[in-house]
Amino acid sequence: MNMNISLDSIKKMFATFLHRFHVIIFVVIVLGGVAAAIFVLNNIVVLSSDTSEYTQTTGATFDQETIERVKNLKTSDQSGDDLDLSKGRVNPFVE
Repeated sequence: MNMNISLDSIKKMFATFLHRFHVIIFVVIVLGGVAAAIFVLNNIVVLSSDTSEYTQTTGATFDQETIERVKNLKTSDQSGDDLDLSKGRVNPFVE
């Protein structure tokens, strides 16, 4: 047996391999890149929605004036007789 390995034969085998499987290699590389991008984006979304270290700094209180204004609001079944519709105004959407 002749065990001579030349550089030309290795180049030829490599070129044959690439010529035969170039589409499969391309698809594997592209799908791997897409999978890596999805994985990185998923980690970004998960880390950005983590609220374990969040401390609330704003207070959720109302002053007494606001509470009284809300209590004075009327419901839809109550009459709105004191509603001023300004008779001199014209509706621009009516033809």
